[in-house]
Amino acid sequence: MSESNKAGLEKIEELLNETSKSNAEVLKGVKEIKKYMRWQNIWSSLRFFLIAVPLILGFIYLPPLIKDALQYYKSLLLN
Repeated sequence: MSESNKAGLEKIEELLNETSKSNAEVLKGVKEIKKYMRWQNIWSSLRFFLIAVPLILGFIYLPPLIKDALQYYKSLLLN
């Protein structure tokens, strides 16, 4: 092999090593971002359920209780 080919191959090998290091750093950053996004999804779902479940249960169980309370107050007002 000629000297220019050897120099070219060394340069390519050096560039590949630099690229590999850069890719490793980017991969590490992407993993951290994915972890953050996963926790954001979990927290978002949890918040939704903390708001939605009491509202749904309230719509199911409160109307009969309100109806009974209104009847009780009406009976007090009429007497």
